[in-house]
Amino acid sequence: MNALFSDAAATTHVLIVDDDAQEQYVLQEMLRGNGFRFSLAETCNAALELALTDRPDIVLVSLRSSGPDVVQLEGRFRSHTDIQTIPFLVITTAKPFYDGTVVQRSEVLDFLIRPFTLGQLVDRVQAQLRMAALLREQGAATGTDGMPAPQEDWELIGRTKKCLVERLADVHRLADLAEAVSVPERRLALAFQHCLGISAVEFIRQERIRKSKFLLTNTTLSVRDIALKVGFSSAANFSTAFNTQVGTSPSSFRNQALSNALVLDRSLNSK
Repeated sequence: MNALFSDAAATTHVLIVDDDAQEQYVLQEMLRGNGFRFSLAETCNAALELALTDRPDIVLVSLRSSGPDVVQLEGRFRSHTDIQTIPFLVITTAKPFYDGTVVQRSEVLDFLIRPFTLGQLVDRVQAQLRMAALLREQGAATGTDGMPAPQEDWELIGRTKKCLVERLADVHRLADLAEAVSVPERRLALAFQHCLGISAVEFIRQERIRKSKFLLTNTTLSVRDIALKVGFSSAANFSTAFNTQVGTSPSSFRNQALSNALVLDRSLNSK
């Protein structure tokens, strides 16, 4: 499997929901050749039927006035136990207003704003697949007492994630993150364990790698500059951590991403 998708399962099943055949084609081409398989649907009914018979790992759906009703589709998914935790990645031209009551856990819904690059699409797909895997491992986020994580814990996790994105280079310890969101360190640690089943420190590490992948595929920053931007003390420490997590060096990951982008560009231009 190619390095760009090294943390995505070889059997990842992607359901693309769009009534535009060209859009379906472009999304497939951007993800093709990395062990993914695809199902295609043009309507909400077709998407739901496909999902119930052959459960996808992620749903990519376009939000357009003429396309499928995203809110209706997601609501129908959440009403079926077998498919209610499948992550949604909504492709849209602008950040829409979204009724949060439709989704019980916002962690399984994300938006990708057009125009976007291959690296940005990969980054969002992988992030949603990782989150879905964490939820499955924890029995859809049940705590140690077997009860669902309380809403206030999920709200704290949401605030913490937003804060971490904004201050990634300055957060080096759990105490730094707890201070930034104005909660006791133990309170934050318990929220991460209860909701995601991992430590806050592990989440910080994952976020550093996730952000570094984005910078490697979407900027020309040097490996050293990226290391500092995501909170590593040196390029050497960053390279060691990246290789341990991803299975390849930052430079090799970037080269593979550029190669994939060139192949995609030639493929689209040949049509």
